[in-house]
Amino acid sequence: MNANLYYGEHSIVVDAVDMEEEVAHWMRHYRNYVPGFRSIDYLPALKLGLDAYLRGHGNDFDGMADNLEHTYERIRGVSRLDWNEALPVALAAWTRLAERSATAKMGSEPHFGFATIR
Repeated sequence: MNANLYYGEHSIVVDAVDMEEEVAHWMRHYRNYVPGFRSIDYLPALKLGLDAYLRGHGNDFDGMADNLEHTYERIRGVSRLDWNEALPVALAAWTRLAERSATAKMGSEPHFGFATIR
């Protein structure tokens, strides 16, 4: 679920993401990215990409890649994906959220003065 919240004339947009839904989506499609690995191998990279988008506050993925690599090495656990294999997974997850957010923002106008959930 993405919800855009608008508050007054100095609006900000807040993206709310159903993480369980996102993880379920990617678990259905993970084999498209790095064949030959199990879903558990993809999970740390997937969650890293989702988290990077949500915490990135509009930064582009490339600008965060070096920090994400260090973070991935720290959190990867038993994943057999090295960073070069995890990178496209994290980027795909980040890109999906960025594209969904951009599409939602293009099709909606704020209602100034009221908090509106869309």
